[in-house]
Amino acid sequence: MTRLLFGTAAAGVLLAAASTAHAGSTFSFVPDSLTESVIEHGPWTLHQSGQHFHHDASGIVPPGSLTPPYNPALYGTPYADYCSASGETTINHGKSVMQPYYFPFVRRRGAVLEGLFDYRPRNEQEATVAAISTDWGATWQFRGKALALNSYCPWDATDPDNLNVNVNGVKTAYGSSSANAGDNGLGHAFVLSVKGKQRIYHLNRADGHIDSDQLVVHPLHRGEEDFSLFGLPEFGYVSPLASGGYPKLEATATATTGLTDPDAILGSVHMGEKTAVVYVSKNLTPGDKNFPATQVCPATPAFALTNLVNKKPRKTNHDVITIRVATTSDGVNFTDVGAATGLNDQTTIALNGIRWLGSGSILRIHDGRFGMFFGAGNCLDNDSDGFHFVGYAETDNPVHGAGDLLKWHVVNGFDNPILSTDTVVDPAGPRSYPLNAPLVNVQGADRLTAAQVAPFVPPGKGYTTNFFSGRVYDPQAVLTDERTVTIVFAGYNTPQPSSNLADYRSIGRFQLGVQAGYFRPPFVESED
Repeated sequence: MTRLLFGTAAAGVLLAAASTAHAGSTFSFVPDSLTESVIEHGPWTLHQSGQHFHHDASGIVPPGSLTPPYNPALYGTPYADYCSASGETTINHGKSVMQPYYFPFVRRRGAVLEGLFDYRPRNEQEATVAAISTDWGATWQFRGKALALNSYCPWDATDPDNLNVNVNGVKTAYGSSSANAGDNGLGHAFVLSVKGKQRIYHLNRADGHIDSDQLVVHPLHRGEEDFSLFGLPEFGYVSPLASGGYPKLEATATATTGLTDPDAILGSVHMGEKTAVVYVSKNLTPGDKNFPATQVCPATPAFALTNLVNKKPRKTNHDVITIRVATTSDGVNFTDVGAATGLNDQTTIALNGIRWLGSGSILRIHDGRFGMFFGAGNCLDNDSDGFHFVGYAETDNPVHGAGDLLKWHVVNGFDNPILSTDTVVDPAGPRSYPLNAPLVNVQGADRLTAAQVAPFVPPGKGYTTNFFSGRVYDPQAVLTDERTVTIVFAGYNTPQPSSNLADYRSIGRFQLGVQAGYFRPPFVESED
């Protein structure tokens, strides 16, 4: 076991983060540390450059009056080269932008970062990919893929909805049928070690199972291959498309007990014989349908980003999110501790409030408290994934027991975010959302060119300028050294993947400077 000892120096203009309970941390943005990450090798990516292997998958959804195949010059080719002429799924031969990757889980393993990423080509596939980075998340090297949803190829590479797939040469309904999974496989990976045994946990997105079933559990194995997915099944589901029916989990999958509508685990704290987890509980039914009308989101306002880009308002979202704490002694069976307070307000319709907090990670503070970097949002997006901004919160008190993880206060909220999607303005005020510029305030961070994403056309100056202009969430915080925190996160260029099928589900990273010693170095295992 070794402690964190090395990293990069941090510098920048300080931003004081204040709260009523504590002075909180003071962060600075490390200049030039924000980058859109790339991955070397691995499964197919949206864009690939090279002398012998080159493609740019792109596209916009054609008008409903047309049927596939569509004219690629007008609507793009969203599954360009996903499969070879012989019907085999292709690979990424070099270094490419990490698309379509999102929802990372990142941890230190010795001298490198290990990432487990949700690999999710829209309406086609979902799998977990392992990769390592030696430059703090800017570049990743592929180490393995497991627990995929299916092995099939799109029937028509120009069809953005992937209405049909090729099953043994037979045109088989896919995106056009609710009887199959589309891209709803296993997501939101998290690794937890309890009493020397490591397990990987996933959300089952299948219809009738998402956010109501317990988390899916697989044991992690040691092996000659140096990545966490060694020994896991290639496919997480048994897909009976050839004979009809919805995919079912493969036989080795087990499940947790005792969690309430689990969606994602935010972090864990070892406490002697028990381990506490902080997790996202997402209730879909009845959700907020019994709330008073004044506590239910209306449709998104006209100035919302989704309206500016998608040209139509999003309907009311009725999901209810609660951040909960539970304990376990074996990594499988959990006991509820209660609902956390101070992080989100399930009833707020304020456009600068936090209604939904859907992802993030935690770090231990030097005084025994914990800090949480999180992704969150509200009625301005009407999406419970909580992707409008990256914020930060801290526990009120030092954490000696699981109950101390129940009380938090937000330090960086909607109006003083660490990172945010593009700013929008309510002309009635006028009032900007967010009110203040984010700490990480950049333009033009997208690696892709206009030609690569054509025929998508940005809706106007000031929007879709970054790979996270439309969505930003799941910040994974890693203590780089005593003065620096590295954040690996997920972003979309537009609020919905369907708006820009050449630039969605991407991974990025930036670094924050912090007072020396503010966060306590965790123990980092050189070998698991």
